[in-house]
Amino acid sequence: MKRRALLAAGGALLAAAAARSFAQNTKSPRRIAFIHPGAQAGFEYLFDSFRAELKRLGYVEGRDLVIDVRWGETRPERLAPLAAEIVALNPAVIVTATSAGVAACRSATSTIPIVFATAASPVEQGFVASLRRPGGTVTGVLVYLAIAEKISEVAREAFPRAKRFAILVHEPDPVHKLILETFLSGARRHKFEPMVVRVARTEDLDRAFKELVERKADVLYLPDLAFGTSNRRQVVERALKARLPLLSGQADTTVAGALLSYGTPREENFRRVAALVDKILRGAKPGELPVEQPDRVELIVNMKTAKAIGVSFSPAFMTRVDKAIE
Repeated sequence: MKRRALLAAGGALLAAAAARSFAQNTKSPRRIAFIHPGAQAGFEYLFDSFRAELKRLGYVEGRDLVIDVRWGETRPERLAPLAAEIVALNPAVIVTATSAGVAACRSATSTIPIVFATAASPVEQGFVASLRRPGGTVTGVLVYLAIAEKISEVAREAFPRAKRFAILVHEPDPVHKLILETFLSGARRHKFEPMVVRVARTEDLDRAFKELVERKADVLYLPDLAFGTSNRRQVVERALKARLPLLSGQADTTVAGALLSYGTPREENFRRVAALVDKILRGAKPGELPVEQPDRVELIVNMKTAKAIGVSFSPAFMTRVDKAIE
């Protein structure tokens, strides 16, 4: 009799466990959104890094998560309607990038958590109250804004005789003013004559490079704005044709043919964002999750490009290089 009772009790426990398992497995997946101001062709690898990290954390798309993805295709006017479209789907979390992406998403919702993967000066722009305790619904991972100043130090070491250091800025991007201010400060500190060339759209690039050649720029910096990454191929091609050393803050631009890059690996930012999303899905409040800062930068040189445009580096400079692309 006792044996039958024990078996019955055991069966009941197994049935309850099976029921719980079934309930967990049949629970509707959580919906999250990914909206990027840039072009899919230029930034999809970052989305892939984000997805891969979510998978590593144990999430299975379709079972645990549904991810709605939208691309701004480097057209600022698309961001507001895309953000409204995403908010209407009522995701548990919105992931975005750049200050333009954060601004569009914040305008569309004051309740859904927003996690940014690349943004500069979020305190100054009013996105968070402080880096340590953001408050509100926004948190994320910073880009290293000081790169725009530090790149002048790198340029001076790489090109000790250069005079004119140019920057190509995309005026519709609200962050360009912060980057420009930092760049100008660094350029002057390192005894360059700074040169500012502005573009509003891809079609402006031919005019911009004509201006760079006519004004005899010695070095060109492509800052970390969505426009630059989405148009990296066009910028690299024109820089090579003009035999103009092109510097950036993104390794992928150097892989694509720019002369060198100095900056934070972007894939790392998006992996860290996935970890923040995981915490929020588990119940953490975004306002209590500190904004994370980059913890490493890399100096990468494309030696093939250096040879093509007739540039050589000193042995002392090469000791600083983390990676040389042959």
